[in-house]
Amino acid sequence: MAVSEIGLVGLAVMGQNLSLNIAEKGFPISVYNRSYDKTEAAVARAQKEGLGEKLSGYKDVKDFVASLQKPRCVSPRDGGGAISRPLR
Repeated sequence: MAVSEIGLVGLAVMGQNLSLNIAEKGFPISVYNRSYDKTEAAVARAQKEGLGEKLSGYKDVKDFVASLQKPRCVSPRDGGGAISRPLR
């Protein structure tokens, strides 16, 4: 299992681009999305752009959390949807 410094939840347009930007800057990043097809798309794009070693996608949230170095840093990206509604 890869060990990442940063985790990002939510791979819509903003989350996918942010995760690829972080990987491009040389930081290992783990990504997770509720619908796995977006995770697969982010991983495929990372591989296409030569960032496959820096970006790891996870289907299971437990595996995603386990992939993060401690202390864990997770940035949820949901475009103001289900994750952030309770925070308002």
